[in-house]
Amino acid sequence: MAYRLTPALRERLKAPFGELYRCKGEECLRGILKGFKSPPKVISIGDVTTYFLLKSGRVPDMCIVDDLTMRLPVDIEVKKGTAHESFMDVRVKNPAGVVTEELIGAIRDNMYSERPVRIYVEGEEDLAVIPACVYAPVGSVILYGQPGEGVVAVRVTEDKKRETRSLMEQMIKE
Repeated sequence: MAYRLTPALRERLKAPFGELYRCKGEECLRGILKGFKSPPKVISIGDVTTYFLLKSGRVPDMCIVDDLTMRLPVDIEVKKGTAHESFMDVRVKNPAGVVTEELIGAIRDNMYSERPVRIYVEGEEDLAVIPACVYAPVGSVILYGQPGEGVVAVRVTEDKKRETRSLMEQMIKE
């Protein structure tokens, strides 16, 4: 099964799902994380965000990448940079515009791994923030890039989890 965005949800999700920080690079990510007091999990979504998070000295507990940025291949430095030796790699398929059960299962089943996890998506990881928010422990932070604007930090709260579950209920189940 897969969950597909409706046109109304697609429009709604163009806005940042958390707080937008208008900055980029490793100093940006280091600064964002200073605002979070010992989050139980740090999850990065997207190759460039993950790359700069690693360059900032923080290995995310989970990262979700697809070797693309804005639907174009990332450069070799970013591709190599997200393949950190501490990661346990998981591969899933997830076409653009949907969230598959395979992606949801990979996030759910690996959220509490003792070892950092890199979920490599064949397809697109843009909507992974939705299941990541559902399954991350309260207090966690999810980081993803907002193209041309900066980095979004989603603070996982019970309210954010409810909002995310509601979004999934509104999606078209295929």
